[in-house]
Amino acid sequence: MSFYRVKQFIWGFSSLFKEIDYTYVTKFLNEKEINIFNKLKHNDKHHCIRVCKDSIKMRNDLKINVDMYRLGRAALLHDVGKSYRHLSLVEKSAVVLLDKATKGKIKRYNNIKQINVYYNHPKIGTDILKNNGFENDKELLQVVRYHHNKVIDENNEILKIIKTCDDKN
Repeated sequence: MSFYRVKQFIWGFSSLFKEIDYTYVTKFLNEKEINIFNKLKHNDKHHCIRVCKDSIKMRNDLKINVDMYRLGRAALLHDVGKSYRHLSLVEKSAVVLLDKATKGKIKRYNNIKQINVYYNHPKIGTDILKNNGFENDKELLQVVRYHHNKVIDENNEILKIIKTCDDKN
């Protein structure tokens, strides 16, 4: 677990020096969706792109019958709730360490914005998408809302793929 967190920190830091691959992003997102995606912090955009690439690879390798474009779109937008309040790398690291040290008990301090976004970005992201005209896209909303849940809808293949790929990124 600690090696994984160190790797995450290095990814977060090194992403500051990499450009966003908008050629890749525009394969899956339209202009309206790119505007939502662009509200994410730079390192969160890179994270979503890694999740997207891994999701597409998993779909292809395992020959999972899901639409590649819907999968890519959901992967790129799954963390949109983090745009509500950007966490610096230091803030995010502190919240992650406090979460681990308190075994999740800091969750009750969600009146602190950093803690609120860390724990509740899936719900926040769902609200952002609903407020931007996606209220009828139940599959996308379910992916964004439940990608951190331990128990998920086994019938939503896109959610299963993104959860797996998000967990390793």
